[in-house]
Amino acid sequence: MESPRPSVLLPSVDPALEMSDSDLFWQEHWKKFAGGLIALVLLILGVGAWTFWQSQERSAAETLYSVSAGPEGWREVVEKFPGTVAAGNAQLRWAEALRNEGQTDEAAATLQTFLAAQPDHPLAPVGWLSLGEIRQMQKNETAALEAYRTASGRYAASYAAPMALLAEARMLIAGGSRGEAKAVLESIGTAYPQTPAAMVAAGELSLLGVPAGVPPPAPGPN
Repeated sequence: MESPRPSVLLPSVDPALEMSDSDLFWQEHWKKFAGGLIALVLLILGVGAWTFWQSQERSAAETLYSVSAGPEGWREVVEKFPGTVAAGNAQLRWAEALRNEGQTDEAAATLQTFLAAQPDHPLAPVGWLSLGEIRQMQKNETAALEAYRTASGRYAASYAAPMALLAEARMLIAGGSRGEAKAVLESIGTAYPQTPAAMVAAGELSLLGVPAGVPPPAPGPN
C-alpha cells in the first residue's frame, strides 16, 4: 500500500515549531500586559512626582510662615499655600489677632473658613474651642454650645476635648441646666481621669451640690 501523500493545502509542520497554549495566549494578550505595565510605571512616576511636589510646597509654606508676622504675613501664607498645615496655623493666629482687636465677626469667619477647609488639621480642635469662646463673647449661646460639642465629640482624643466639655458645663450651669451640667462634668472624670480638666470638673461638681443662689461655704481655719 502506498503511503499517503502530504496535503498540498495542509502542509506538514515540524512539531518543534508548533506553538503551545501558553505561547498562543501570550501572542494574543501581550499588548494588554504591555499596556498595563506602562500604566503601572506611569502611576508610580506620577505618585512620586506628586509626593515630591507636596514636600516642596510644604517646605516653602513652613519657611514663609516662620518669617511671617502680623495679618499681612499670615494672609500671604494662606493665599500662596492654601490647604497646608502652615496655612491653617496662620489662620488661627490671624483669628486670634482679630479677636484681640475686638473684631469678633471677622475672627469667627476666619476660623470657620479654616475649619471648613482643614477639618483634619492638627489644631482643628483648638479652632472649634476658640470659635466657641468667640460665640460666647457674642452672646450666641446656641452656636457656642455647638462649637464646644464639635470639639469634644469629633476630636475626643485631643487635649482640647475636655476643655470644651468644661466650657459646655459652665454654660449649662449659667443657663440653669444643672442636671445636664452635672452629667457633662462627670463624663470628664470618666473619659479623662488624672488630667487637670478632671480635677477642675471635680471642683465644679462639688459646687453643684450647693443649692443655686447660695454661696459655697467659706474655708475653715487652718
